[in-house]
Order: sequence, then C-alpha cells, then structure tokens
Amino acid sequence: MLQERCAHEFRALLAEVLTSEAASQETEDGKTLLNSWSTAKRRLKSDPRYNKVPRKEREALWRRYAEDMVRRQKSAHDSREEKHTDAKGRNPLESSKLPPESGRSHERR
Repeated sequence: MLQERCAHEFRALLAEVLTSEAASQETEDGKTLLNSWSTAKRRLKSDPRYNKVPRKEREALWRRYAEDMVRRQKSAHDSREEKHTDAKGRNPLESSKLPPESGRSHERR
C-alpha cells in the first residue's frame, strides 16, 4: 500500500514537472524531458517524492508517463490538423469560386 501511494505521488510529480511547455524545451543535443531519462531525472531529483520511489521503478514510471504524454500530444496535433483540413475542404465560398470540372480538355477548332 505504501509503495502504491509513493508511485501515485511520483506520477503527480511527473505531471507537475513534465508539462507540455517544459517537455518542448530541448537541450543543445536535442534531449527533452520526454525522450531522455537523465534529463528528466535532473529536474525530478530535488523533490522528496523522487526518493520515496524505489530506484528500479523510477525510470519505468517515467517512461510510461512520457510515452502517454507523447501519444496525447500526437493525438491532439492530429485532431487539430484534421479539423483544419475539414474546414478547408467544406468551405462553400471556396468551392463556389472554382469552375466546374469537365472530364474533357478544351477542343481546338
């Protein structure tokens, strides 16, 4: 039970530290809080909740959290892109400006 509570508190710590904004900041070598455990660990270590979780579980909990966050960001990005495409494709003003398409090219006389 204590271990579950510690894991829950660690996930809360991850949610506080690994925000979308913080995760979007890259180091000089392209690492972020979501793709580099060592980078994330440096930000997490100062919090007491970090030390309450057994060492062998920290990285696994971080990895699951990071993968979920990346998946959610990708899903949100795909949804925005899809809405943008739908809006462009269904604009009645745009479609009225285009000439009707015919299957034949212009014939010369």
